[in-house]
Formats: sequence, structure tokens, C-alpha cells
Amino acid sequence: MPTDDDTLDAHTVSFIPPEGWRPNAPPVEPVHLLLLLDDNAPPKRFPLHALPSVIGRTAPAEILLDGGTVSRRHCRLEARDGQLIVSDMGSTNGTFVDGERLTGPVTVRDGASITIGAYRFRYHRREQDETADADAMERELHEATQYVASILPGPIHQGPVRAAWFYRPSTRIGGDAFGYQMLDDRYFSLFLLDVSGHGTAAAMHAMSVAQVLRERVLPDVDFRDPGAVLAGLNARFPMERNNDLFFTIWYGVYDCAGRVLTFAAGGHHAAYLLPADNKAWGPLPLDVRNPIVGMMTGIPFHSAEVEVPGGSTLHLFSDGVFEIIGRDGRQFGIDDILPMLAASASGPSGPDEPERLYDRIRALARPGQLDDDFSVLVFRFP
Repeated sequence: MPTDDDTLDAHTVSFIPPEGWRPNAPPVEPVHLLLLLDDNAPPKRFPLHALPSVIGRTAPAEILLDGGTVSRRHCRLEARDGQLIVSDMGSTNGTFVDGERLTGPVTVRDGASITIGAYRFRYHRREQDETADADAMERELHEATQYVASILPGPIHQGPVRAAWFYRPSTRIGGDAFGYQMLDDRYFSLFLLDVSGHGTAAAMHAMSVAQVLRERVLPDVDFRDPGAVLAGLNARFPMERNNDLFFTIWYGVYDCAGRVLTFAAGGHHAAYLLPADNKAWGPLPLDVRNPIVGMMTGIPFHSAEVEVPGGSTLHLFSDGVFEIIGRDGRQFGIDDILPMLAASASGPSGPDEPERLYDRIRALARPGQLDDDFSVLVFRFP
């Protein structure tokens, strides 16, 4: 009869499971993803975590798309054996996969294009671990975008200054920031800044500077003095302490009682003041030559002032408005857009004027996303 030691000798088996092994684990379903493609904006992700889903113009469709080219219930997406199946639901304008109009359910390959009305999507099929990091980054970008939107000012329709703006970043979040507010009962401040570079780092730096101006937390600085404000920003945000980021800025203060606008520009191009009647004088550049903010410390910043006639309009914009490549390949400059400013000042205008200016420039630019952030502010002085 064998001893206990004899029984154990040479009969112990060790099992080292491979990485990712789970006992009796069900197969992991792939993640289906749609990217909404827009020539004028970064792609937008639509992870299809809950299938089947309907794409349409109104609820109860799960994915809603605006516009008359999309039917109320346009098409249906479902998963079958790990594949994505797309079916048109009798839509008016049809559903297209790789340019072919659907006449029945179709299995969509990875990388295929799906066209729904005026919307173009790219389909991707990914493993779950491939999409986890992308989903986390998407949530963070969404939170950052919401934060940027939360500190941008609303339009002003009444009072001594009327204000409207249009903003389109060249990436998900851009390096432009702007703001305006009453400093007290008499003085109204306004600014636009443009941080070097693009992406999250530039956006966060822009928001930090904007918050300082919004909260007026520069020590010993009179915010009615544009030169002093720029000097204070230059001292607070040196590039060597801010990841080598610097910025240009145009900052102005309007005296509502005296109708005088005092302004300073730190490396920024001019803003333009236009009369209600352009026959009196054309666009007046408001420019003061000062260094870019953050590059050199201990330097003075100078201001200037101008009287503001009743009915005048001030256009303040980033260089992404005019530094564009035209459809013919020509490089545009600031002189190319000045006639558009003059037309908006003398013609019908209102709170939508900044967006109309974007549409005019977008029509001149080559197809695709603009190379830089596009920010336009329009102020009217009744």
C-alpha cells in the first residue's frame, strides 16, 4: 500500500492560465462605433452600446439627427453574430452604405461609410478593451467642452452695448477665449485672446486666463486700464511657468457715458470700428503695438482710445477668421474680409451676424476643417 508521500510524488499538476482567461467565460461582444463626419468640425463619436437602435429625426428614435433630410424613423441598427446590420425603415431620402442605397438589411464591414440624409458616418468595429480608453477620453473631452461653454458669456440684446458672437474651434476644444462684462455702472470691458497651439493644453490655458479676467483677480490692477491689465497678465502668465504657452490678446474698456473706447493689444491684430453709415469712413483699425503676452517679463504695455459714434459696430476676431486657404489655393489675409465687415455694418444685421460672417468665409475656404479656431464678436453701440 503506497504511503501518502508515494501518492503525491510526481502527480501534482500546475495550471497557469493564459492572460485574459476566464473559466466558462462567454465570448466578449465587439463594440460598434459610428463616427459622424463633418468637413467643418471634428468627428463626433456614437458608441452603439445598446442595440437594436433606431436613427431618426424625433423620439422614440434612440439617435436623433436634425433636419428635413432625415425621416422620423429613418433606419435601424442591430447586432447579429457580432456584426452590425443596417436596415432602412422606408425613409424618404434612403439609407446608403458605401454609396449604395439599401433595399434590405445589410451587414456593414469595418470602415464602411453610412449616409443618412445629409449626415455621413464611418462605421468601426472594435474590441471592448480597444474602446475603453477612447470612451474615457471622450468623457473627459466632453466635460472640458462643457466647462468651456459654461464660462462663455451670453448675448446681450439691450443696454448701452449689444453683443453677439460665433465660435468654432478647429479641434474638439480650442485655444481661443473671450468675454465681456460691466465693470461697474459706467464701464464695459471686452476681450479676445488666442493661445499658441491647439488642443487641450491650449484650451485649458485660455480658460485660466479668461477666468482671471472674468473674476478680476490681478492684484493692484485697475481693470479700466487696458495697458495695466495686459501688464498684469504678462506678469502672472510667463511662458516658462506655463508649459511654454503664450497668447495674444485684445482688451478694451468702453465708457458708456463718455462714449470712449480705451484699448490695448498684446501681439494681437486690430479690431475694427465701423460707423452706421460706411460712407462717412471705412473700417477703422484699433491697434496698439505691444508684445505677445507671456514671452518677456517686466515690459510696459500701452493703450489708446477712440470716440464711438452712435450706431457704430465693433468687430473683434481671431486670426483663424482670415488666415484661411481659399478654394483656389490662395492664402487669404485680413484685407480680404474687411469688405464683409463693412457689408454687415451697413446692411441688415442682428444677433446672427457673427454666424453669417462664418458662413461667408466658410464658402470661400477650401473644403474641410479650418486650420485654426474661428472666433468673431460683434458689439453694437446704439
